[in-house]
Amino acid sequence: MSARSVFYGCVLLALGQGCNSPRAHPEPAPSARATLPASPEPKAAELPSPTRLASLPISAFATTLAVDDDAVYLLTSHAAYQLVEGQPPHGLRLELGVGPALTASAFVFWSDGGIWRAPKQGGVTRRLAQFPHQPQYFVASGEAFAWVDQTEEGMYSIQALVEGHPRALVTSKGEIRALNMVGDAVYFVQRPSDTAWRFGVVHVSGGAPEYATERTGRAPALLTGVNALYYYDLDQSKILERSLDFRSEQTVLDNFVCSPIHASSRIFCGCVEGLFQVSKETRQPTVLARGRPGTITSIASNPKRVVWAVDLGQDQLAVDALPIPAGSAL
Repeated sequence: MSARSVFYGCVLLALGQGCNSPRAHPEPAPSARATLPASPEPKAAELPSPTRLASLPISAFATTLAVDDDAVYLLTSHAAYQLVEGQPPHGLRLELGVGPALTASAFVFWSDGGIWRAPKQGGVTRRLAQFPHQPQYFVASGEAFAWVDQTEEGMYSIQALVEGHPRALVTSKGEIRALNMVGDAVYFVQRPSDTAWRFGVVHVSGGAPEYATERTGRAPALLTGVNALYYYDLDQSKILERSLDFRSEQTVLDNFVCSPIHASSRIFCGCVEGLFQVSKETRQPTVLARGRPGTITSIASNPKRVVWAVDLGQDQLAVDALPIPAGSAL
């Protein structure tokens, strides 16, 4: 099963619960959330109205969202759309395949037996290297990028271009998933066996991969964050924060559904009620958007804005956005 398939499964599993729904199995101890002071939730009339940036006849489960200071980008199999508020979607025809990524200046993707780079503002698309088959997906940080691959024999690897050639940074018989890139470090989740998983990190610049202690249960489908790693524990309905050196971990919010999850200046959560944000400091959840039809399938954010893709039915998606007010980063 691919990493993307696992993620989609987690989204669908989360649909059976609201953000505040208790787990089906007994709670072993009072939740962390129960010890926090109550946070007044804005009334529906007080909530800002999201801007609908686009509505397209495309499956929401086959797209990638990216955001930078200038625009929002929706990457599909056959085009990259630049979404700007108040303007129609501007599509750049590209055969992006599965799981493309946006670097600081370009789209990186696989097509026709190679790794390609296409400037996001338009220009010459350049083949960077040969690669025989479609990777599972790409991740990027700044101008650096990497990808996770699975061979026909089932061997997983994390690869990057080193001196213009693909190089395997990590190889594994067990599944590799949930890649998140910070600088030249690629963080990931590995399943060394059917019953265990662990965090790992490897650097594009070189060196052996490093691993955290093995755990049991369902492995995270997504890792996000820059100054720390944030992920959603599906078994315990927790948002967790892990330090980049793997030495510490703490619960951000307990008994709260957060799938999909994305972290920048704050943590953003999708669930059946809508979009929520969670402060990293106070650890209080606040509703941002609710009551709109459709299921949130992916979220992207930076300190200026949060955007999310919504599945509106068969081959129909929408992309909504909200600004993050200056000086109010949590």
